[in-house]
Amino acid sequence: MKRLIKQKRGQFVIIAVLMIAMMIISIGALMHRAVTYYKHEPWEEYLTLVGNIELNSRRLVELSLANYTHTLNQAILKTNLEKWQTDVLRIYLGREIALDYTLASGTNYNYSLGLTRDWNKKASFSAAEASFSLNITSIGLTGYNFTAIAFLNLTIISVNTNTSEITVTVKGEDRIPIPALKKDNFQVVEPTNITITSVTPRYDDKEILVYIIKCNGTIPASVSVIMKVWDSRGIQVTAKYP
Repeated sequence: MKRLIKQKRGQFVIIAVLMIAMMIISIGALMHRAVTYYKHEPWEEYLTLVGNIELNSRRLVELSLANYTHTLNQAILKTNLEKWQTDVLRIYLGREIALDYTLASGTNYNYSLGLTRDWNKKASFSAAEASFSLNITSIGLTGYNFTAIAFLNLTIISVNTNTSEITVTVKGEDRIPIPALKKDNFQVVEPTNITITSVTPRYDDKEILVYIIKCNGTIPASVSVIMKVWDSRGIQVTAKYP
């Protein structure tokens, strides 16, 4: 009887050892496949690919808004994005890329085909917005979404007819002040006999950054001042005071 019990115990130990050995072998094979997969999969290349497509999509929205503010071609963003969809397939041939977009419509800015402007007011702006969905079948990426927004605001805060100075703010996306604008970024459209002699940035408690635009001659108190600004992207806005 004791011998039989010892045999059964011995068999149990052997079975347990075999099971542990099988588990170790299985885990080792799994780890080997995982290490090999992550070692050879070009993740950095994939991130660069996605980043390039997103960056160029955002730049195209900015360029389209700049074109729109100069030509008022309402269809320019749609036309450019349709061409960009085709170019993505050609540039990244074999990647099985699908880039879809949706143009902003309505909302508080009253978009039409992803573009809008509201000019000739004290606070005027130009804006563009498009949402994108990116699928790259070759790397198993689906449903990568991002939104591209381009925005430029010009607000004429005050016009000092005594000193011929115009105080303005210029802000971009998220209402962040745009720094480093120069005299060449501004134009006084009306009165037509007024030209800009200097532009000085200045800190402001409320607006953070304002520009003091010094003009030659006298600005009549009885007329409206119309100003234009454009940023480094070529996006422009025209504002009117009062």
